[in-house]
Amino acid sequence: MSYASMDHARWAEENNRCANDAFAGRKGYKQRPEKLSEFQAKVIDICGMVGGGIYNAPINWDKVAWGTGAWHSGMWVPWRDGRMATFDSYQLTNLVLLAHEARIRVEVRAQAHGHFLLSFFQRSHEGGFAGRHPNIDEAVAAFRAYLPDDHRVRYRATQAAEQAA
Repeated sequence: MSYASMDHARWAEENNRCANDAFAGRKGYKQRPEKLSEFQAKVIDICGMVGGGIYNAPINWDKVAWGTGAWHSGMWVPWRDGRMATFDSYQLTNLVLLAHEARIRVEVRAQAHGHFLLSFFQRSHEGGFAGRHPNIDEAVAAFRAYLPDDHRVRYRATQAAEQAA
């Protein structure tokens, strides 16, 4: 079973409905959307895949800003795990690749020790710098054009073998 085949958004909708039923009317409780927009569903699916299932994702559900206000279109997700990495712990790579696939801008902000705030904004395939977002193929092509083939940062198996000797 892959986290990519799970419907994380549906789980969040059911969880939101239960929370709304249980906590409605309590001081300070903010209603959660019981039907997610397409954008909200994408964000929750991304968080679920990055978090090892949405039910395992280290999200502070009480502090999620769902982006339902008239003055903003983003979504902010407090993330309680202060570590992300590229390969052996795949969360960072997964977050970046999924964001490019969805053309969603993601920003990672430090909140407190061990806490991030992930902000998400839907972008398009066209428009100016603040309106568009490259997909994976476009991002890789731009990176390849940016970094010369002979740059020292590029890994070469022959250099690795020489350094090991």
